[in-house]
Amino acid sequence: MKEAVSPGRRLFSEMRRRRIFRTAALYIVGTWLVMQVADVVFPAIDIPERAIRYVLVAALLGFPAALVFSWFYDVGVHGIRRTGPVGPEEQGTAQSLRRSDYLILTALAGVVVAILYNAVGNVVETPSQVQESTRDGPPMLAVLPFVSASLGGDSEFFATGVHDDLLTQLAHLQSIRVISRTSVLEYKDTVRNIREIGKALGADAILEGGVQSAGNRIRINAQLIDARTDEHLWAETYDRELSPANIFEVQSDIAHAITAAMKATLTVGDTEQLTILPTENMAAYRAYRRAMDIAADPAAGFNTFAYRDALEEAVALDPTFIRAMAELVGRQSYATFWEEDAEAAQRAEQLLEQIKALAPRSAEYLLAQAYYSFYVLKNWEQAYQFIVQAQKMRPNDAHLLNLKNWIQRRQGDLDGRMETLLLARELDPRNPGWTRSVVGTLITMHRYEEARKEIEHSEFETYILSILHSMLLVQEHGDFSRWVQGVIDAQKEFGRADDFESLWEAHIANRDYVAAEELTNAMPEKRTGSQDYEGSLSDKQWNQIPTYWLMHQDEKLKVVIGEARARLEKSRNADGDFQHRLTYGAMALLTAVEGNTEETEILIRRWRRGAVNDKTEVAAVHHETCRMLGMAHATTSAIECIRTGLVEPSAVIPFIEPFLPYYDSMRDEPEFVELLAEIDAAAKSP
Repeated sequence: MKEAVSPGRRLFSEMRRRRIFRTAALYIVGTWLVMQVADVVFPAIDIPERAIRYVLVAALLGFPAALVFSWFYDVGVHGIRRTGPVGPEEQGTAQSLRRSDYLILTALAGVVVAILYNAVGNVVETPSQVQESTRDGPPMLAVLPFVSASLGGDSEFFATGVHDDLLTQLAHLQSIRVISRTSVLEYKDTVRNIREIGKALGADAILEGGVQSAGNRIRINAQLIDARTDEHLWAETYDRELSPANIFEVQSDIAHAITAAMKATLTVGDTEQLTILPTENMAAYRAYRRAMDIAADPAAGFNTFAYRDALEEAVALDPTFIRAMAELVGRQSYATFWEEDAEAAQRAEQLLEQIKALAPRSAEYLLAQAYYSFYVLKNWEQAYQFIVQAQKMRPNDAHLLNLKNWIQRRQGDLDGRMETLLLARELDPRNPGWTRSVVGTLITMHRYEEARKEIEHSEFETYILSILHSMLLVQEHGDFSRWVQGVIDAQKEFGRADDFESLWEAHIANRDYVAAEELTNAMPEKRTGSQDYEGSLSDKQWNQIPTYWLMHQDEKLKVVIGEARARLEKSRNADGDFQHRLTYGAMALLTAVEGNTEETEILIRRWRRGAVNDKTEVAAVHHETCRMLGMAHATTSAIECIRTGLVEPSAVIPFIEPFLPYYDSMRDEPEFVELLAEIDAAAKSP
């Protein structure tokens, strides 16, 4: 007698016979493979990643249809055949698994394991993802460079202008934070993967757009995308008559749309700023844009005549263009910083009065006053008050943060400067200059371990960071020859054989004076950088003098001292004083190598008194004054100088400075031996 078969078992057996489970397994494995391919291929061919979801939805909808098809039809080597009813001989017989069934089951198991592995990985990563999306403060926006609909011409000009001006407008908003121009420029004309860009910039949303101009018409399109999900939050196209008023109106509309899409709330101040029209004069706008392009070019820059002339043209064409006026105040004020320039100072004062009459409560007026107070008056406290007020009105402006950073540096507020640098780096994350400044500040504050970690954990590999790293490694190995090799390697890697100073310093520390002399012969005949003023020594003279002194090359030393003294004496005023206080330091170098101890100490005191309110200068030259005192055989003063430099912010580095050859004449003195013991004990203490 046959055993009765339950309906459930009969259905299960029938599903096996019709290969329903086999079809389901194949479908799942196939869908998983298609999803993996799509995840890799779609971003590479610029298909939005959200399209992967559509593939998944289509697969889920097709799954029931595949099972139904499998019930009625059998697909095999024989083709497609309709599945017939079960025969009498098959009833009650078990269906054995085939080799292909085992392979399918193995593949299905592999897919399940992969899915579980990814799920576990996602669970582990969830805290950091949540932290990124729920971090404190307003949401972060990145505005990618706008693309031009045609190569060159006005479309390219307006694409750059619209992008820069939109960033300027967004910089005023309190309700969102905006990544600076410098950090987004690298994504111009690149294949964009929104999620990768968002992760690199730390952005919650990304705005991209394009500009096309033809005749007297301009078309601007923009779209806002969620950087985490790749979802489109908003998109719009604006077709307007070409005029500055219409361009700025479109930018204002975009800013409003962005804040709405990002669920941010505009403050009253935000709304006021978005209604300001900088200029209605197209020619003035073009001249201003040309000035901004010059300022952004490292080969030209802020202090060039071309930059000044372009801004003067913009102001002449539109005497109410306060944005151009404020930048012109900055340029004219800067021209007075190292040397007196009465004409430039007077022009800055005229512009300040114009801005005050037009917009006394504007961020531009505050910025212009900060420029003037800092560069012309050298009143750091007043400049700081102005820049803080301006920053409240333009919290997303990395340009303001840069000026604030320089002001705090002059004030000697290095803790405050560090906060400013870290905020600027958050707004401008792809600019290695901020990391360089952070590292330099940490070194000045004698926080060497932190400085080294900053370099080692930085994603940037730059020449300056490599040079600083090779110097900081001396703390670990204490071998100056390895410092020399580190500098040489960096110069080869980055093609910077023109940096004589860094290698010269290392050669002097390593007591390789012949190599140091070879470098001095290749140095320029003038002072490089911003400190080229009447009464300054050339780079060549500044380094030849101690090199010849260390080499005991008395004849060469006598010649270069004579040339240097003649150069410095020309800068005395009618009262017999030097016009620039740094000249006292240059003269102290001459008297030091001549062995005039008393005169060297007097000149250094005068130098320091003049710089008492300029903490930057005090910190920057402190180690140089110690070395001059060492060469002048002023033992007590030199040791006290080193001790002070180790406590106060300075470039006196404990694992380098006392081991330099400038102090060899006092190395056996009890005071100096005691100093070395103190440094050694401090290095060993936890």
